[in-house]
Order: sequence, then C-alpha cells, then structure tokens
Amino acid sequence: MDHGLKYMNYIRKITIVGLLIISLVLELTPIVQLSNAQQVVFRVGWGGTSFDTFNPFTTYTMISTWATLNVYSRLVRPTINYTSYVPDLAESWSIIGEDVIRFSLVKNATFHDGKPVTAYDVEYSFYLANQSWSTRAPNVKTIRSMRIIDEYTIEFNVTSIPLFLSQAASTITIVPKHIWANISDPSTYNAYPPIGSGPLRVVDYKEGQYIVLEPYSNFYYPWMLPKVSRIIIKLYPDVTSATNALLAGDIDAVGPYIPMALYDTLANNPQFKVFKSPGVMYFYIAFNVDPEGTGNPTLKDKAVRLALAHATNVSYVCDVAWHGYSKPIASVVPTSNMFYNWNLKLYEYNLTLASKILEDAGYKLGSKGVRVSPDGIELRYTILVPSKFPEAVNAAQLIANMWRQIGVYAEVKAMDTGSMSAIIWQNKDGKTILGHDIDLWDWNVGPDDVTIFDVFVTGRKLTGTSDSGYSNPEYDELYEKLFEAKTFNELLSIAYKLQEILYNDLPYINLCEVEPIQAHNTKFTGFNYDWPGGPFGGNDWTTFLNVRLTETSSITPQQVESTLQAPVAQTSDQTMMLALIAVVVATVAVVAGYLLVTRRR
Repeated sequence: MDHGLKYMNYIRKITIVGLLIISLVLELTPIVQLSNAQQVVFRVGWGGTSFDTFNPFTTYTMISTWATLNVYSRLVRPTINYTSYVPDLAESWSIIGEDVIRFSLVKNATFHDGKPVTAYDVEYSFYLANQSWSTRAPNVKTIRSMRIIDEYTIEFNVTSIPLFLSQAASTITIVPKHIWANISDPSTYNAYPPIGSGPLRVVDYKEGQYIVLEPYSNFYYPWMLPKVSRIIIKLYPDVTSATNALLAGDIDAVGPYIPMALYDTLANNPQFKVFKSPGVMYFYIAFNVDPEGTGNPTLKDKAVRLALAHATNVSYVCDVAWHGYSKPIASVVPTSNMFYNWNLKLYEYNLTLASKILEDAGYKLGSKGVRVSPDGIELRYTILVPSKFPEAVNAAQLIANMWRQIGVYAEVKAMDTGSMSAIIWQNKDGKTILGHDIDLWDWNVGPDDVTIFDVFVTGRKLTGTSDSGYSNPEYDELYEKLFEAKTFNELLSIAYKLQEILYNDLPYINLCEVEPIQAHNTKFTGFNYDWPGGPFGGNDWTTFLNVRLTETSSITPQQVESTLQAPVAQTSDQTMMLALIAVVVATVAVVAGYLLVTRRR
C-alpha cells in the first residue's frame, strides 16, 4: 500500500511536469513566432511636402499617395517601365472590340474590416473618383460607362484603352462602398482609419509625426505579403532633418532625396547605401496669371513673364542649388515621362534681351532701381517656396538675384507648405482665387502620367491644383482630344502640342528635374534602384513588399521592442509545428512515466 501511494505520487509529479511543459510551450509560442518569423521593423523618413489626408480622392501630396499605395488595392499595377501591367484586384482582364475592357476580380479579397470586395466597390470607387471635387477626376476622363456583369466581373466602355490602363485602372484606389456611401461629404472625409484591401493596413497615425503599417494577413495574394512585420513612415519638417535621423540611427532609409550637403557624410560611411535613381520630381516657378487673382497684376503680362524667363539661368540654378544632382528641363513633365517634348529648349539666358523686352513693353526703371509699369506698378514680387527643400530655397535666392539685374525685385519667403497653400488658394465671395505673386514648388509626375496637363485647364484653381490660374480656350480644347486618342502616336502628338502652348504662354518657368539621391542602412535590402523616383520617392509600390533584412543583419533591441508592441500576428505554420512537437514530447513523458510506474508495480 505504501509502495502504491509512492508510485501514484510519481505519476502525479510526472503528469504535473508534463502539463507544465505543455503550458509553457503554449505560453511561449508568440516568442518562438517572433524568432522564426523574424519580425522586424523597417523605418523610413520622409522630408517632402507634408502628409495631408488618407482620402485618396482629395490628396495631392506624394507622401499621402505613397503611404497608402499598398493599403488600397487597384485593379492592376504597373511594371517598372510602366508599359505593362500585372494583376492586383483584377486577376485577369480582356479587351472586347476597340473600346471595352472587362476585368475579372479575385474572389477571396476582403477589406481590412473583413467585408468582401466586389464589383460594386469598384464601381463606387470610380464614381467617387469622377466627382468634381476629386483630384482623380482627370484620371477617369476616358470612361464613358461602367457595367457590372456579376459580383466579381465589371467592364468599362472607354475612349482610349491604353490611357485608361495607365491613368485609371492602375491608379484609382478601391474603397469600401459600405463605408463611403454613408459619408455625408466625401470631399472633406479624412478617411481615417483608412479601410482598404491591400497587403498593408494602417494601425497607428499621429499627425505630422508618423504612420504605422502592418501586413494584412488575409490579403488575397499571400505570397506578396511584406517580409517585415511593421513599417513606420516617420514625417520630418525637411529632408535635412530626415537625413540626420538616418545618420543617428532613428530611421533605416530616407526619401524623397537627401540634401547634397550631407552626401559625402553618407557616401563615406559603409553603414549606408547611397544611390541615384531616374527622376520624376521637378521644380518650377509658377506665375499668378489668374484673371481674378490678387497678386501683382504685372505678371499677367506675357512680356513680363518672357523677360523673367530670359533673366533666369536655369542651368546654373540646377547645378549650384542641387550641387550637380539635377538637370534643367523645358517642359511640365520630367524627362523620364514618355510624353516629354524633346523639341523644346531652355529659354536663352540673356539679360540684355530681358531688359529690352521690358523696355519695349513700357516698363521703365524707377527712382528706386525697380522697374515700373506704364500704370505705375512696381515689378516687385514675393516668391513663396517650401522651407522643407533647402535646395529650392537656394534656387529661389539665386533667381531673385538674377532678376535684380534687370530691375525686378523679388523677396523670397520660405515657409511650410500648409502656409503656402493658404496664401495661394484663397476664398473670396465664395470663389477660389489665387492670392500670391509667384511660387517655386515641385511636381512628381510618373513615367506614363498625362494628368499633369490637367493642372493647366481652365478652372483647376478650384481643385487646389493650379497655382497659376492659367486659362486658355485653345489649350482646353486640345486637352479634351487627349482622351479620344486611339493610338500612342496620337497621344504623343497631342501631348507635344500641349507642352508647346504652355512653353510659349509661360504660366510656368520650368526649372530642375531632381535626380533623386537616396540612402538606406545596409542592414536592409530588396530595393529596386532603377524604379523612376527611386524606392523611397513615392512611386515604387514594391518597396514595402520586398524590403527585408540582409543575410548578415540581426534584429536590434529597438526593433524587437517595437515589434512586441505590435498586435500579435497569426501563428505561422512553423510555430504551430514547434508547439505540436513540444506537446507530443510532453505527452510522451507523461505516458512513459505511467508505464514505468506500472512495470515497477
């Protein structure tokens, strides 16, 4: 009897130990998962124009679009050369006749709230994009009509299939109808938290500081899910601050470019990879030519704008302000754009000619050394420029000094882009008017994008895109024909003519295309340096999906801490297998103990 009790105690102890092992294994499973899934945090800094909204139909900033490139799905995605497309929400598509394209959607797509994505969501998203308040309205001008075949099939009747694919199918974000249809005013909706169906979801956001993204485990293409567990986009007041954060180890990469003043510091440090990519970003000078604008009225005189163009040494500005890492352009699209008009040349830098143009137009030098119009208005202007771009501020100063040589005075005012917008687009008696003189700003234009031409259509100041207030009926009429073009050559011909009109009318002086110099910590890899604009320039939708640790890198304590703060992802197959093995081992230990006791009995 004593021996039996002794053996029963053995069984009880072995059983308790086994259960403790099982309990411990189950409790430690998330930790094992962290190790095996190699959960890491990738942090990228952005020092460009400020993030404005998660609403994909009202944003005009590159950072807002880039942050949600993989939060919202599109029908298709462009390849690196932007001449072909790969499936996204549409698993396949077919062209019927000359003007109909039909898309078959994946059937397992869900929004981040778990609701299925159907053709009705696609139709409603394109409906929103086509509203007058939408900045995406130019993208869908090719669409005549839409027709839902069934829940997962939709077709579009369009004026130009090539233009529809490049401007609409690959750019219009798909949003949930069950949410957006209940919004009283989508034009003012911030769309936070953004609910999309892409491989990333927004889990945290603090205005002006950061956006946190994590993989959406139910994404319809599991093989495309990111290789890291968390992506943090940190927002900085300027590119210098962002680059200094990279040097300090606070972030792992920086965009849209690094300031040239810090180039050598980064390039000489083996901890960083510094590289140059094809440019999509350019800077320009916009003149307020709005007929209702309140800026200096002399800028509405083409003779004044022509004189200022001849008084601007664009090549010198690009070389000095951007330290040789930008090149002069003569049009409103960068040279990486397939529609760039190579026939246009820079205006000749000729101060004598510039002065003569002003003299002939009646602008005489006044007693203060500043030219005066026949109506007695001084050629005295203010140039607004984003303080976030130190090179742009330098460029504005250089240009102001050049203009002084022909009797034109310009004061440079650097400020945040929000303040610039408030000055440029003003409300007067219920109408939007332009309230500035001149601004020096930037555009990001993709390799196949023609919507930049929409900026110069009459009335676009109402959408907050036109900072010149330019209006020309001839231009408007030609622009409409762009969306009726059936072939690429026809598109090219119209695009060339549009650029020629703008070149001659000079609502802009086109300045410098920035060849982005970007950098990242070498502990990360997987980037495509040949993507136009670079992997951190706001166009590359593959960056966050392909980034991963290099083979020699290890997880830092800071990355582990950040990851542990994130919601625990679903348990991986490998983790489940380890847990199952551990449970089996513990069970075997219990059974073996029991058999041993039984035999000794």
